[in-house]
Amino acid sequence: MTALVTGASGGLGSAIAAALAHAGHDVAVHWRSDRAGAEATAAAVRATGRVAHLVQRDLAVTEAAHLDHLVADLLDDATTALGALDVVVVNAWPQDVTAWADLDTAAWDAMLNGGLRPAQALIAQAPERMTHDGVIVTIGSIEGFRAASGHSSYAASKAALHHLTAAAAYELGPVGLRVVGVAPGLVDRPGLAQDWPDGHARWCRASALGRPVAPEEVAAVVAFLASPAAGAVTGITVPVDAGWSASPGW
Repeated sequence: MTALVTGASGGLGSAIAAALAHAGHDVAVHWRSDRAGAEATAAAVRATGRVAHLVQRDLAVTEAAHLDHLVADLLDDATTALGALDVVVVNAWPQDVTAWADLDTAAWDAMLNGGLRPAQALIAQAPERMTHDGVIVTIGSIEGFRAASGHSSYAASKAALHHLTAAAAYELGPVGLRVVGVAPGLVDRPGLAQDWPDGHARWCRASALGRPVAPEEVAAVVAFLASPAAGAVTGITVPVDAGWSASPGW
């Protein structure tokens, strides 16, 4: 089995690549600027006995034809190395914290050009390079369901991704492809509580389990959704948020 994971040079993307490798996939590891991180992800994939192939592309471009060319080249690179793809994980996405008063058109453009437009291009072009029962997994966010202060452009773009996931599932279902999303909550990392004490504390108070989500927990859900065991699951975005969705807010 084969998979492509975008934004796989660290954090959640790296955990997803490792989980898919453990599930038996050779993995194309996409990265933009962190080659060392991508190499570490590739090493983790190879440690499972699977093949890892590095694919570097910066997809945050403004010209439509250029973006289409870059995405086609990325997909062709992955399939030339690994064969037709069983799984494509759309994970690469910029993050931004900008006060509403400072949220200008350039900030919106940066989010769309770095996240939503490449995601749409990948979802549009991937099917012809996938196996007949392939799966596209999009990585949304709980902020696509309910926004937080200072995260307007990020939340709006993730909400659009959730709807794009549903629309693509309906369009691609007749040819046997599934499109399904995962919406992580606050994803833990070393030093998170120290770097963002207020946000970390508010999250822990609001989530049912009282803690952030480990990258490996999100990755395990991605691996399940990409598996035949989830063969009837398509068109939805699944929260993985330690019970945050059960709370009235944070």
